[in-house]
Amino acid sequence: MSDDSVYRKHREDLLRYASALVGPHRAEDVFSAVVLRVLARGGFERLNEPRPYLFRAVLNESRNTLRRDRRSSPEVELAEDAGTAPDPAVLDAVLGLPPRQRAAVYLVYWQGETVSDAALLMRCRPGTVKRYLHLARRRLKEVL
Repeated sequence: MSDDSVYRKHREDLLRYASALVGPHRAEDVFSAVVLRVLARGGFERLNEPRPYLFRAVLNESRNTLRRDRRSSPEVELAEDAGTAPDPAVLDAVLGLPPRQRAAVYLVYWQGETVSDAALLMRCRPGTVKRYLHLARRRLKEVL
């Protein structure tokens, strides 16, 4: 598969994912940083399974972005096209979750991925995704 076809195939999903993690205003920056890094290391063609690799790279870059921005505490907004918008209180609570928990919630509950597929995309074990979901539900129950 060519670099261009891999890019076109996964671009929209990865932008929505980044929007859910860092907000729509920074999603393009996160996605661009990932693309530039992959291209500098030989391109998309070298990846055996580009989708899980790219989802994990977006998660890592999102975490780095949030870590850098922690000092200024910017508000994170979910893009309107990232799925059906929940109640504002629920949305605020989800956006307050740590990035990995937020990623698991987004992939499983908003995107409809199975726990196994979410684990593949996050490059961790299904049990880890279940743990992130458990912690997220517990935190959301406390907040809501």
